[in-house]
Amino acid sequence: MTDILTQFEGLLKAGKIEEAKAMLGKLAERELTPDEEAEAKVLQTRLSIKLTNAINKAYLETLDESIEKLKSLNRIGRAFDEKVKLAEARSALAQ
Repeated sequence: MTDILTQFEGLLKAGKIEEAKAMLGKLAERELTPDEEAEAKVLQTRLSIKLTNAINKAYLETLDESIEKLKSLNRIGRAFDEKVKLAEARSALAQ
């Protein structure tokens, strides 16, 4: 079962999703021994954790990018406000 696990993870890492699906289909069709069943549950838990971590990582990266964009927009907004205030002051002095 460990070899199958390694092959499955290798397929996922290589981006061969269809082949990984086919492998899972073949596994689902055959009877598992109690040891293989326990290993399968461990695999399911490991995959769940890996997927959760990948989703959380992607979320944090997107969040960081959004924060940086908001900071940039804030800087642009402050610069614009300063230009407006300066233009208003010049206009008031010109009158």
